[in-house]
Amino acid sequence: MDTDGKYTEVMIRWLDCITDGNTPLIYGEGNTTMDFVYVKDVAKANVAALLSEVTDEVFNIGYCEETSLKQLLELLLRVNNSFLQPEFREANTVNPVSRRLADNSKAKRLLNFQPMVSLEEGLYELSKWYFTKKEALIQKV
Repeated sequence: MDTDGKYTEVMIRWLDCITDGNTPLIYGEGNTTMDFVYVKDVAKANVAALLSEVTDEVFNIGYCEETSLKQLLELLLRVNNSFLQPEFREANTVNPVSRRLADNSKAKRLLNFQPMVSLEEGLYELSKWYFTKKEALIQKV
């Protein structure tokens, strides 16, 4: 995940807001949805594919749950015990796709894959990792 730069993910930007006490921004109404899957589940799916005898197949891997950006921020704030309130700004047109939802049924059927890490648990782990990384960088300076 890019943590610095033009394509930095919104979660990293919001974690920086939580750390610095700045207002997190949501562009648009926050109704755009995504299907978030934790990296350990993605790795598990890849290992399942590697170990299977299935060949020449393509799989969707996700948690199979839609989460709006507004819900994502609320959950990220909750797992970090933050009471910041978002600021809503005019929507940008960087990504015109308003809904994303994975269908793991093929991976479940052919690879016996099932995601295990909930969004809340994944956000907690992401936060812990990011704040540890950020603290280590600050100590080097």
